[in-house]
Amino acid sequence: MQKAEARKHYRSLRKQFSKEEVNSLSAQIFEQIKKFDFENDQVFHIFLPIEKNNEINTYPIIKWLYENKKTVVLPLVIGDDMINCRVENGFETQLNSLQIPEPINYTEIDSEQIDVVFVPMFVADKFGNRVGYGGGYYDKFLARCKPETKKIGLTYFRPIDNITDAYEGDISLNYCLIPDEIVSF
Repeated sequence: MQKAEARKHYRSLRKQFSKEEVNSLSAQIFEQIKKFDFENDQVFHIFLPIEKNNEINTYPIIKWLYENKKTVVLPLVIGDDMINCRVENGFETQLNSLQIPEPINYTEIDSEQIDVVFVPMFVADKFGNRVGYGGGYYDKFLARCKPETKKIGLTYFRPIDNITDAYEGDISLNYCLIPDEIVSF
C-alpha cells in the first residue's frame, strides 16, 4: 500500500471513532507504554493530540511521565522544521491556526538529548516504516536524534504488510504500540 492510500484510509477510519472510543483506545495504548522499562531513560519527546483528528490522548501519558520524574519535551513546528520544547509540569498551550496545541512557555533543547520519542502516526508496516501526515517533520527530527533513541509509534491500528513507497529518508520505528500489543521491529 502506498503512503497516500494508507493515509486516506486510516484517517477515514480514525475520524469515525467516538470520543469515548478515542479515550478507551488511548487508555489501552497507555497500558502498553507502562510495560516498558524506562528506568535508564530520562528525556521523553511526546506529541499533544489534535482532538479534531481523533488523535491518541497523550495527556495521561504526560502526567505519568511527570509522576515518574521524567523530562517532558513537546514538538513545535517553526517554518518547515520542528523544535524540541522542554516543558514543566502544569504547562500551558495555545492552539495554532491549524488547531494544533503548542506550548507557550518552554526551553528549547537539542534532539540529541532525547532518550525516547513517542511518534504520532496513522499506521506502520511490518518493517517499522510509518505513515504520518506527510510533512516530513518527524523524519527530519528523528534523523537528528542519537542512534540509540527509542522511536515508539503510537497508533490505533495493526501494522500493514508493506508501505511500498517508503524511501531511505524515512526513519523507521523501533516499536509500534497498538491498544492490545507492543510490536517490535
